[in-house]
Amino acid sequence: MCAICAAVPAVGALGVAADGEQRKRRDELHARGETTRPRQYPIRVMTALAMLVLFLLSAIYHIHQPSG
Repeated sequence: MCAICAAVPAVGALGVAADGEQRKRRDELHARGETTRPRQYPIRVMTALAMLVLFLLSAIYHIHQPSG
């Protein structure tokens, strides 16, 4: 498996973990009655975009790879 293909599930796992941490912190603040921070990063969108870029790079790499 090439490094690009191996990075796809790793990026997905890191994105899910980061999103879970952000939600956990937001829920903890909400439980204490504090307001959430106005700026939160769109982790799901960034993860999806990163995975899309990796899929495209992988496809380009494997299409141009010499057969043999």
